[in-house]
Amino acid sequence: MKQQLILGLALSLFSQLVVAAESVNENLQVAGNEKIYIENMRGEVEIVANSENRFKVSGTLDEKAEGYELDSKNGFTSFKVKMPSLRNYGNWDDQEKEGSRLKIEVPFGTELEFQGVNASVKVSGVQGSTKVTTVNGSVYAEKLQKFIQLETVNGEITSVNNNGRITLNTVNGEIEDTGSEGRLSIDAVNGSIETKSSASEVSVSVVNGEADLELTNVQQLNMSSVNGSLDAEVKGSLTPRIEASTVSGNAKLKLEKAISAKFNLVANAGGSIKNELTSQKAEKAKYGPRSSLEFSTGKGEGSVEMNTVSGSMKLETH
Repeated sequence: MKQQLILGLALSLFSQLVVAAESVNENLQVAGNEKIYIENMRGEVEIVANSENRFKVSGTLDEKAEGYELDSKNGFTSFKVKMPSLRNYGNWDDQEKEGSRLKIEVPFGTELEFQGVNASVKVSGVQGSTKVTTVNGSVYAEKLQKFIQLETVNGEITSVNNNGRITLNTVNGEIEDTGSEGRLSIDAVNGSIETKSSASEVSVSVVNGEADLELTNVQQLNMSSVNGSLDAEVKGSLTPRIEASTVSGNAKLKLEKAISAKFNLVANAGGSIKNELTSQKAEKAKYGPRSSLEFSTGKGEGSVEMNTVSGSMKLETH
């Protein structure tokens, strides 16, 4: 009986030691344009911009963490959650819910960089550029400015009202972008893309997935697909420069009736072309499974070039 009691107390104490997570509460004076680097391998992190020139971090660390490192000097601040090496811990590739829970505040003008592995990140309001990289986790970003780079391997990306040079990349996941302005680049593999953007320059690439684009006042559009589909609606653009290509996929382009552009469409290997923008029809090549269509509208100030291999292309008007 006594041995059982001792064993029970020991197990209880061990359980408490395992469950207990170290808390963190730091508050530092930093520059308004501080370069801030954050590293957290697992868990959930929320990063928000404030009107103070202060770096703040609060919450609890990963249960497996060996503390944290905080270094701040000469305009550079680094915060890292220290994790054991793989050989000491074995494999800490567990669910993100078992990791850190942190809220971090940074100045508006911060130049921010975040790195994680099994980590989900939410960041908002940073105006001095933002780079977020994670492997297994989602990224939510809102009201960011300047250079914006959001990347995940297995997870979704949500971009809301960001303005600047925006790059969004995922391998196995979805990307949803709304209200973006500036220059936008989106790439997805084994996932889908959806954007409602006012960016002047847009580049979209999808492999084994779909891209649904609603673009306003775009000046330059480049889009490509392999084993997927492209569906783009272009509003308010009368002289755009558009390039689209597909391999074993479909592309549909909806344009303004008053568009002024030169059109050049080519379908190879049995692909098809359908034109509902004008009365011109595609011509089939004399030899081989190839068809093409060339025509101009208005003064031909813009350009639309589309090509497909074993896919279909369609032009429509609003």
